[in-house]
Amino acid sequence: MSRRTGWRNVPSDTVSSHQDQALGSTVFLLRSFGPTAFLLREDGETATFKVCLGERHTCTCPTFAREQQPCKHICWLLLRKFRLPREHQYAFQAGLSERQLLEVLQGSHQATASAAETPHESLPGQETGIICRKEIQNRDVCPICLEGLLQKKQPVCYCRYGCGNSVHISCMKVWADHQGLSDGREMLRCPLCRECFSSLQLLQEQAKNAARLFTAAERERAERHLGVVCCSCRVGPVTGTCYRCCLCSSLYLCETCATQGSHSQHPLATRKVTSASRTEGFSSRSAHEVPPAYVVLERVPAAVVRRGSRLLDEGMQCRICLRGFGLGQRLRTLPCQHKFHVDCVDQILLRSRSCPLDGYVIYCQRPTDGKSSPEVASVPQQEDRLKDLFVPGIALLAQNTKPSPACGAPNSEVPMDASSFSCLAPNTRKKTRGGMAARKAKVHPKDADEETVRDATGDGLELRMTGFSINKQ
Repeated sequence: MSRRTGWRNVPSDTVSSHQDQALGSTVFLLRSFGPTAFLLREDGETATFKVCLGERHTCTCPTFAREQQPCKHICWLLLRKFRLPREHQYAFQAGLSERQLLEVLQGSHQATASAAETPHESLPGQETGIICRKEIQNRDVCPICLEGLLQKKQPVCYCRYGCGNSVHISCMKVWADHQGLSDGREMLRCPLCRECFSSLQLLQEQAKNAARLFTAAERERAERHLGVVCCSCRVGPVTGTCYRCCLCSSLYLCETCATQGSHSQHPLATRKVTSASRTEGFSSRSAHEVPPAYVVLERVPAAVVRRGSRLLDEGMQCRICLRGFGLGQRLRTLPCQHKFHVDCVDQILLRSRSCPLDGYVIYCQRPTDGKSSPEVASVPQQEDRLKDLFVPGIALLAQNTKPSPACGAPNSEVPMDASSFSCLAPNTRKKTRGGMAARKAKVHPKDADEETVRDATGDGLELRMTGFSINKQ
């Protein structure tokens, strides 16, 4: 180590703050001047900065000139490009010796060796040049912004005449603007292999089509919970702090109703949506939380990609697997207008019941369902439970009843259509087909083993059904 810089055992507060800024920023690597010199530009900015790693790291940004400590651009290179853990001693030094730089360039700090190179594969819905597109793996990153391809969920294009690696379309457009190309027929150079990537005209078409994949919901504020309706005051979508019941997994409350104790019988968890990817999270979890899987999938329509669909255009792709939509493939369109392959999004919906891009909640419990506790079920819930009872020819409907003083059990009165008894009493079919078909009868349980059914008109019709009892659960 050169004596020009001192060795640090822990990062200073300033460097630690710059590391946080680097990990939270999108920076484009526009050019490499060698193994340790790079030209960078931050997203949304026009100025470019040259960063050099060496015995003393340097950067042309004003922050480094003022503080003479590793700025966020230097930290971004060490943490993003060279994949140094932020607690690694090389990640917060003011400079590195030649031997230490060689270790960083060779990646010897990584615990495991990189996986074998994935062979080229032709993917559905993709036109190819000379080289087919490579399959995207979990650890693959964009060579320009150095962020994970599958983690960021941005549309990608790939090098068609060189290495076949994928790059974010938005990053490749920044790369094309830096190269100063004007004619659409000119070929772009791949930032990885330096071979021909694709034509500028094709990239512009991909960028235009990919822009349709972004919806207005992705630009919503993080404190706005899309698809969530307060089950007490019925305000939706909920803005600000949102609470969800740990037991009633689809019951949400706004901050005001939660403070007033609208659902005080169960513990509540705070729902959070990050501004970066708008993914959903909760401050607490419960073992009783079981998402209603069948309810979620029933509310999301599925369709098949047909010939002539705009989903077959260049740049249109599923933003989970980053593959194009192929002819005949099944896809789901969420209420926020995002489209995904059925196989890609179903597992996410069963787990979180919300869109993986903007956090739009697909299923929210009806406001009336949150009025009562699960221990005291409402009438509609009782009807749903009675539907599970299979009694041929009898339609079961629950009614509010009071306990019988004689036996101390609920005196269940279940209105039923008299014509439905035809399967139970064949000798009464002729009598019930006329005007009695629309009349009502009532079931009065006399004991646990016998039911007496009398016609409501009192004309003497009496049926006895033994061997079973109808109990309201």
